Amino acid sequence: MPNTKNSFSQHGYKIIRNAINPKILKKAQITILEKINLGKKISKTSETNLYNEFKKLVEKVKSDEFTFLSKISSQLIHLDIVSEILLEKKIIKFLKEILGSDLSHVNDTHILSLNFPNKADSKKNYFFKDWHQEIWSGSSIRTVQFWTPIFQKGSDEGQIELIEGSHAWGHVPHKNRSPITLPSNYKSKIIKLNKGDVIFFSTLLMHRSLECKNLRLASPILIKNFKDNSYSFENNRNWTIFSYSEITKIERILGNHYLSPFRIENTNVNSLIDGTLKKK
Repeated sequence: MPNTKNSFSQHGYKIIRNAINPKILKKAQITILEKINLGKKISKTSETNLYNEFKKLVEKVKSDEFTFLSKISSQLIHLDIVSEILLEKKIIKFLKEILGSDLSHVNDTHILSLNFPNKADSKKNYFFKDWHQEIWSGSSIRTVQFWTPIFQKGSDEGQIELIEGSHAWGHVPHKNRSPITLPSNYKSKIIKLNKGDVIFFSTLLMHRSLECKNLRLASPILIKNFKDNSYSFENNRNWTIFSYSEITKIERILGNHYLSPFRIENTNVNSLIDGTLKKK
């Protein structure tokens, strides 16, 4: 029997330390800042300067958080920075282990979450969430939630709290986006991630936002195997493919299920896998 100690199935979550290369993280930060600042280049790129610049720019924003983040999210997806993060060695290795190699990530506004300091109120802080499961919003139990901080002052300021073992409870009854009841003897755990660390957790795992002392921008991303047909309401959202299995690569070479003979004669096979047609 396989060893289940410390496994994703046992705990419902997995933390991977130092999973994102600092260069890629800084690339994401600068892209975000330049998008907020209408394309103006960012010259001072120390970690402290980047955070202070982010804080200064956010304080000037007049639109609501949802509208504000939608433009930034679109830019990160357009430049393939989200896929670049998810293809990091430690991340893609874990995803392939639990989901397989045919992978896609959701590509809408909800790939970013902005939390304001000292505002533990979802009415005043849109992205501050009480105890909830991702399945309440239509996620499949075969989908995995990814979360990592992008801009934050420190890991001890409040991020996510989760209830250990709650992924085995099933669908918790809820009303107005809050659980109707919870067991009296549950154990919770506060997650403390440094920049570059990531957590993956089951969409059934009960979790909530923790109040932060300083402004924080994080990236919660849903990831699924796009060959699995059991996703129901998730198909109402947009998805971006970022990884193909070897079998799917062959299907892309073949082009259609009729298996037309000699379809790729004198054609670069690798370009077909990438979705383009180039002669050898």
